[in-house]
Amino acid sequence: MSGGRAWRRGVVARLMAGAARPAESEAEDARARERRLARMAWAMKRIDDLKRAQKAADAAWMALVAPFDDLDEDEELPELDPPPEQAALDAIFEEVDAVTEEDRWPAHLHWSV
Repeated sequence: MSGGRAWRRGVVARLMAGAARPAESEAEDARARERRLARMAWAMKRIDDLKRAQKAADAAWMALVAPFDDLDEDEELPELDPPPEQAALDAIFEEVDAVTEEDRWPAHLHWSV
């Protein structure tokens, strides 16, 4: 029997006996759990940040359009540049969107790290 075949048979035998490196499996499970918890904590924090940024952007937009409150309904607002708060909101939204739509996490939360 070749060395490779004997090794595979040994692995299969240990798997069937339930003795295939339980310490490594437990350690890997613990690391996976830590990564999941870190991702959940990051996501919850970023959602809170998103909510705060949305409130700030809403307030900034309202301040920008306040001088035009007396416009008639048929008059259009002039073109306004977005406030800086909008850029902050958009940046957070892009991070959250990358995670939810593409499963693209920040570097420190990758499974391979």
